[in-house]
Amino acid sequence: MSGLYGGRGLRMASGKGAELFDDGGKRYVDFMAGHGSSLFGHCHPDLIAAVESASRSPWSIGLGIDSHSRDRFLSVLRSLLPDGRVFMCNSGTEAVEAALKLVLAHSDRPRILALKMGFHGRTLGALGLTFNPKYRKPWMSSLLPVEHLSAEELLDSVDQRTAAVFVEPVQGEGGVYPMDPDYGRALSDLCKENGVLLVADEIQSGWGRCGSVLASTLVGLDPDVVCLAKGLAGGLPAGATIWKGSVGDFPSGGHGTTYGGNPFISAVGLAAWNLLEERKYPLQAETKGVGFMEALKGIDSPQLRDVRGLGLLVGVETARRSTEFVRMLQDRGVLALPAGPKVLRFLPPFVAERSHFDEVVHALEEVCRELDRR
Repeated sequence: MSGLYGGRGLRMASGKGAELFDDGGKRYVDFMAGHGSSLFGHCHPDLIAAVESASRSPWSIGLGIDSHSRDRFLSVLRSLLPDGRVFMCNSGTEAVEAALKLVLAHSDRPRILALKMGFHGRTLGALGLTFNPKYRKPWMSSLLPVEHLSAEELLDSVDQRTAAVFVEPVQGEGGVYPMDPDYGRALSDLCKENGVLLVADEIQSGWGRCGSVLASTLVGLDPDVVCLAKGLAGGLPAGATIWKGSVGDFPSGGHGTTYGGNPFISAVGLAAWNLLEERKYPLQAETKGVGFMEALKGIDSPQLRDVRGLGLLVGVETARRSTEFVRMLQDRGVLALPAGPKVLRFLPPFVAERSHFDEVVHALEEVCRELDRR
């Protein structure tokens, strides 16, 4: 990847459920889950069946031609918001880009607001919304003039010159901070009072990971626009921007996509939705997440400062750099992610079992003991 991503020194050969195996046969509990995209685990039999079936029909036909699988998947996505409308794309940052264009098409107000520590992608439009100066600095002259505010400042800043507010129900990259429900309700009310579009970036928190199809419902948000991606089609490239019908629509020819909403991806996305409903995966995420966080809180070590999260989006604040914990866990057969300099992030798939959670907790206890001795 042109040096964009640091290597982990691993080459995976196979995987199943919450486990991966490298080309040397070593097993890993995968709580990194493809940066959250492998939400249903690896090689889920229902998704394999959907892939095999869809592969025998045309994969890409263009958006001017209707598709039964797309129609059915769009119907599901529309149902997530009142009189919902949908633009399907290929990734989270594309979903955010579409949301930005939708906002700009329906408001000539000068202000766009976002939270400090928020992450919304790295294409030029989405990068304007992303807070981290590390990502923004080389392209500052080309970015939208977005105001990044603290949570308290945001409530004091929404006014009738504001076009839109972009927030994450759970800040993932920014340290795994779930929004307080009272705050979410206050922000939603404030946006309504001022005619401001509220956009919820649910790329990592949505599609059941946090205990509900949309995490917004858990944190008091009533968004006008929602962005989804990651596990939307079981880990295949898929994204969606969904908005209330009251918002309006894109101007004719105002946006487009070649691959978004193709029949192949739509069929797999529909199978993923069926799993959410039939297996009650969001409810499982809530239950498993609570148990996992309780077990993590039971680790008695000065190396850990806090445990927080929602459902299967879990953060552990650490006394040392999180990358050190990530490396030491990998040595013990556990894959995790950093979420800032001193936060360790776990993104277990729905299919993770009790033994996997126990194994991760045990590995983190071992890491803490080793660091205690240094």
